[in-house]
Amino acid sequence: MKTFEIDGRDKRGPIRLRIEVDNQFEGGGRWLRGGLHSHVAQMGESREVCEHYRNLGFDFLATTDYLSITPMPEATEAFVTVPGAEMFCPDGDDLTHIICLGMRHLPQPLDDTVEDVSRLVRDTGAQGGLAVLAHPAWSDYSWEKAYALAKSGLVGLEVSNRLTWQINGKERSEELWQMLFNAGVRLAAIGVDDAIVLDDADVTGRTWTGVLVRRPGVEGILEGIRAQRTYASEGPEIHDFRIEERGAVVVECSPCTACHIRSKGFGVRSLQSAAPSNRFEVDLAVEGYRMRDWVFACVEDETGRRAWTSAIPVRVEITPL
Repeated sequence: MKTFEIDGRDKRGPIRLRIEVDNQFEGGGRWLRGGLHSHVAQMGESREVCEHYRNLGFDFLATTDYLSITPMPEATEAFVTVPGAEMFCPDGDDLTHIICLGMRHLPQPLDDTVEDVSRLVRDTGAQGGLAVLAHPAWSDYSWEKAYALAKSGLVGLEVSNRLTWQINGKERSEELWQMLFNAGVRLAAIGVDDAIVLDDADVTGRTWTGVLVRRPGVEGILEGIRAQRTYASEGPEIHDFRIEERGAVVVECSPCTACHIRSKGFGVRSLQSAAPSNRFEVDLAVEGYRMRDWVFACVEDETGRRAWTSAIPVRVEITPL
């Protein structure tokens, strides 16, 4: 936890801001790019699939076939393979799909109740794994169901899912994700291609997750996701996201033309650049009074592709001067 004070202004005049930041991205590590939702068995022989993703610049790949853990090549330092499965209720038409990662044995499939998701999360966690909510926008959850699912022990949420873009354009779940923050449920930003065809250039490798890892292998990737050191990307890369004690929110990224730094309510500020920029900065002396509870960054490139960081918890106290 970092605490600092700066002088600034709000709409009524001079103020002093006391800002507490618990930035999970601080402390170093190495950024890895990977796929956390891909149907390897449908795409072909697993070794060929892994080689394809490695050639696309990926550092890791999870196998998440339906109700099965597909055998993968052994993880190496150059390319990490993550066991997993996409779990749901096989005997009904419920669209609750949960991505389970890092387990050794297949858990029992879901029944058609929200309550059973908690059981699935516990079963996955008992094996050292974690669970992520798949394609929320495509699944078309009510708010009540989404909130109940999010509180079941899930670690992450698919903010963008490329396959559902191809199906019906319901790939982004960023507003639901933000509503969950406001309700006190903070989930890691996850981006996936959900690929089923190896040579589908419109889907395979187009959306992915960046994870800041501090130790090698599957354990390091899962630990980074649990700690919410992630970003979901449709193409842009995020290299750093920090709040500096001089009073600035700073985002460093691949060339982008916009950066939306969001917080609860109407904070914080969107920034645009006429030419692609690798750095965006919000001055908290000007905008800090609008920052509350949490803050995340969403960058956007010239083609409209986006990337979202997981949210950083913040606390802001304002004293009029």
